[in-house]
Amino acid sequence: MTIRGTAAMLLGFLALGASAQAQESVAEFYKGKQIRIIVGSAAGGGFDLYARYVARHLGKHVPGNPGFIVQNMPGAGGLVASNHMYTRAPKDGLTIAILQGPLTYAQIGKSPNVQFDMRAFGWLGSANITSNTCVFSKRAGVATANDLLTKSVVIGGTGGSTDFVPNLLNALIRTKFNIVKGYKSTSSVLPAIERGEVDGLCGWGWDSARVNGRDYFARGVISVGLECANERNPELAARGVPFLMDLTKDEETKKVLSFLFSYLVFIRPFVAPPGIPTDRLKALQDAFAATLKDPELLAEAKRGGVEIRYASPARVMGALNDIFDAPEAIQIRALEELRKAGWEGLRR
Repeated sequence: MTIRGTAAMLLGFLALGASAQAQESVAEFYKGKQIRIIVGSAAGGGFDLYARYVARHLGKHVPGNPGFIVQNMPGAGGLVASNHMYTRAPKDGLTIAILQGPLTYAQIGKSPNVQFDMRAFGWLGSANITSNTCVFSKRAGVATANDLLTKSVVIGGTGGSTDFVPNLLNALIRTKFNIVKGYKSTSSVLPAIERGEVDGLCGWGWDSARVNGRDYFARGVISVGLECANERNPELAARGVPFLMDLTKDEETKKVLSFLFSYLVFIRPFVAPPGIPTDRLKALQDAFAATLKDPELLAEAKRGGVEIRYASPARVMGALNDIFDAPEAIQIRALEELRKAGWEGLRR
């Protein structure tokens, strides 16, 4: 063998050794440790649900098989947890979080309470991609999506998306929703629909609706009358649910709606703090992807009616870039519509 060939072989062995050592170092770091998953909302909600599903299965896919604990950190609509993850959480790979994607608009709107840059987190991906829905009782008389442009429909509001989404639709596509505010949760609106107090609910994430509304759908109390998103959800498309973008003829309005619904790609976003070691971030990203394809997790989610649709870090970053790189005129109009619609994330 030539000197050159021997040198090439030695370099190859060194590269393999370095790779094995790097993998071993990640496994050794995580062995016997616990990873904390911070949830930016209270226990019992949708974000908490996804955190606990992931926590039960992620450890077997992370080198070293660490344990997991879930810590709820509610406050200011998720801002407390997001700011903590960006400014205070340890950058050693032992803390990750599920945040609230709409806070991206608080950053775009330069809210003084925002201390983070969504694009700078160490993204693991999103555990779901979903759509907002509007659901109605038969009393509402909504036979087609075009009926929403001519008929007044009384709906219940619980704050958050169930207030600002119908307000946005009223402003941008001229629906005629009358919102009865003050309901504590979607779970309190559903019996109100059955009693006849209101005729629907709008801005309800399908990943929540398909679980919490399962009995009401099965009994025919409600049905999905409109899907609001940038892309069709396969389940809703199979049901023949009308799609908001098909109702929207004006191109600028479509761009505004697309800007406002881009976050639905990362509706259940998992992140690490910025600046954690690259090899540990890569291990967490790979483990997260494997977890969301894990047959045991998928079987458990199916039993619970929980929607799992993985979005990779690249897919999430694409959606974030769609928001941050949108034309300034679209951003200004969209944020103004959000303010007028009452979204609390832009309050100063």
